[in-house]
Amino acid sequence: MDLKDVLKIFIVVFLIFALIAFINSIGLNLKVEDQPRELQKVVIIEGLEKPDTSIIMNSKDAFCQNFRGSSGQLDEACGKMTRNNCSDTSCCVWTSNGKCRTGSADGPIFNSDEKGKTIPLDYYYFQNKCYGEKCP
Repeated sequence: MDLKDVLKIFIVVFLIFALIAFINSIGLNLKVEDQPRELQKVVIIEGLEKPDTSIIMNSKDAFCQNFRGSSGQLDEACGKMTRNNCSDTSCCVWTSNGKCRTGSADGPIFNSDEKGKTIPLDYYYFQNKCYGEKCP
């Protein structure tokens, strides 16, 4: 290291100290002061003692609950189902005439035509179990 390098280092150190002395002499405060915190909202989080059992997690029951109290709409919705989907619900039956209808293990609820005449059924499936005298 020669004399020129040492002189450059002293100049840089002198300038840093001069800058610090200048900032101190004019009273410039470089400290960031913490802003006082103020409460904006109180939130209370409570744990559930018992889970909410009114939420239907089973798709079979959810379909039927969706039409609860409106059996006409349920029968229309059941009528649009395929055999597999019809058998998956707890409120539809697959009839021997190849249609899905509203029903239970006791049979279809609406088992009549537009004129009120009972439609004869040999058998029906409720949740993949066959009921009736002529089950295949």
